[in-house]
Amino acid sequence: MASSPSKVPVKSPSIKSSGGSTPTGGMRGRPSLNPSDLTLPTQRVKMIMKSCPDVETVSQDTLHLITRATELFIEFLAVESYEYAENKDRMDYEALSSLVHKTEHLEFLREAIPKKVTWAEAQKLIEENSNKFEGFF
Repeated sequence: MASSPSKVPVKSPSIKSSGGSTPTGGMRGRPSLNPSDLTLPTQRVKMIMKSCPDVETVSQDTLHLITRATELFIEFLAVESYEYAENKDRMDYEALSSLVHKTEHLEFLREAIPKKVTWAEAQKLIEENSNKFEGFF
C-alpha cells in the first residue's frame, strides 16, 4: 500500500549553501553534519553499530547518514501504518503489525513486530505446539 510522494511530507537534511566549504571540510551542497538536524541520539546509534563485531570505528559522516536513514525509515513506517489503520484518530500497534505482516519487503521485521494475540489465543497456540513435541524427548 504505497503512498504517493505528494501525500508524504519528507523532511530533507539541511543543505549548506554558503560559499566555499562546510565547517566539516566538505564541499558546497553537502548535507549538514549538525547533530541538531537529527532526532535520534547519535551516540545510541553509534553504540548499536559498534555492537556488530565487524565494526571497529564509525566516522561522523557514516554516523550521521545511518542516523538520518533510520529516522526516514521510522517516518516511512509511521506514515504507512497510519494509512493502514482503521481508526484514523490514532496510530496503534495493530496497524503497524498488520502492515509488517502484509507487506513483503517488510518481512524482516515480522519477528520484531509480531501479530497481536489474546491470552486465550496464546494458550491455544502453546497447547497445539506442545502436542507436537509429545514423545519427542
